[in-house]
Amino acid sequence: MITKFSAFINSLWSMAKRHVLLTSVLALLCISFVLFSVYVGFAQMAVLLVPVALLGWWIIQRRTPKQGRAEALSVISSIAIAVVVVFAVIQAIPYGRDHSQPAITGEPKWSSPETRDLMVRACFGCHSNEVEYPSYARFAPISWSVQRHIDEGRENVNYSEFATNPEGADESVEVILEGSMPPAYYTRFGLHPDSKLTKEETQILIAGLRATPGMTESGGGD
Repeated sequence: MITKFSAFINSLWSMAKRHVLLTSVLALLCISFVLFSVYVGFAQMAVLLVPVALLGWWIIQRRTPKQGRAEALSVISSIAIAVVVVFAVIQAIPYGRDHSQPAITGEPKWSSPETRDLMVRACFGCHSNEVEYPSYARFAPISWSVQRHIDEGRENVNYSEFATNPEGADESVEVILEGSMPPAYYTRFGLHPDSKLTKEETQILIAGLRATPGMTESGGGD
């Protein structure tokens, strides 16, 4: 096993030395994909590079050996095929594709309609059972990232189930003041622009939450 692995690494290294430019471009693309995964808040997505690399190498090994530019083109086409195959296969994974939502058991008694409107804009995208899934959330691996954020958001606090499970709601003001909600990745690339509240809107929201029972550690409604 060790001998085979050593031979594999040597073969890979030899090819990399023969095509320095191609190797550099592929490395840059891999690094960019990893950084993008981290940027959108779903670093686990970078794991997809593993099956792409393994499948691409498997295809290369079973093709007729080539030299020079023909070898580089063979590598590029093999990796392209691997990317398409992996992308097609992961679409069969059900996680993130079922956009049905749990029942609403009861929201907080909001201090005003404006308070609820601001909360809907800033927080309901992940912390409710009234999530509006974007069109791109139908395709893996982005669908995985979206669903993971929603699952984690609902687990931390779900305003649609406040009546039966108010856990986490009393930290609402604190996380907004800290600037951790909504999270930075939620509004990157121009996404969810309505959730980016102005300073004035944030102040109005905080005042409204403090007047809403259960939204602060003191209980609200003071």
